[in-house]
Amino acid sequence: MNLKKSSWKISSFLLVIFLLLEPEFVAFAVLLDGIGLEFFVLLLEVQAIAVFGYYFQNWFKPAVKPVYKFIQKFDPHFFVPTKSVIAQYPIVLVHAIPGFILFSIGSLFVKFDSISV
Repeated sequence: MNLKKSSWKISSFLLVIFLLLEPEFVAFAVLLDGIGLEFFVLLLEVQAIAVFGYYFQNWFKPAVKPVYKFIQKFDPHFFVPTKSVIAQYPIVLVHAIPGFILFSIGSLFVKFDSISV
């Protein structure tokens, strides 16, 4: 018995049983059959992106903006590069790590002694 064919049969059987037990979902099943599953998933994705964008712009971004301003005062080399700049120059990502440039420049002037046992 082929597992791929039998899994489709089992899932179809479970769907029919579910629709028989919950008849109010028959209209939803007809809608899915009419517009297609891919289009339905696309509609869900668009809705999720819209909700995420709203919460990002109105909740997350204003909460993180003071931290971003504080880090910019602390480290003058800190900035968040755009996607096109990262695509052109990937090494610029080190500037998005707070304190990394100052630490790397400072480590040039520190001599590390090796401890021998």
